[in-house]
Amino acid sequence: MVEMADIIERIKDVISKEHEGRKVFDKNVAHTLGFSPDNLGTKKSRNLIPYDELTMFCWQHKVSFDWLFFGLGKMEMNYA
Repeated sequence: MVEMADIIERIKDVISKEHEGRKVFDKNVAHTLGFSPDNLGTKKSRNLIPYDELTMFCWQHKVSFDWLFFGLGKMEMNYA
C-alpha cells in the first residue's frame, strides 16, 4: 500500500540537494508541492495521495514514479 508519509520522506531525499545540507522538513515538502504545511499535514495523517501534484513533481525533478510511490528501482526517471 502506498503511504503518504513514505512519499514525503522520499521527496525530502530529492529536495535535500536544493537545501544545501540543511535539514528538510515537511513544510519544505509542502512548499515544493504547492500546499500549505497544514494541508500537507492533513494529507499525511489521512493518507490522502495528491496524484496530480506528485506526478508534476516527478516530471519536474525527473524522478521515477515507481521509486517515489513504492521505493522501487532507481530514483532517476528512465527515459530508455
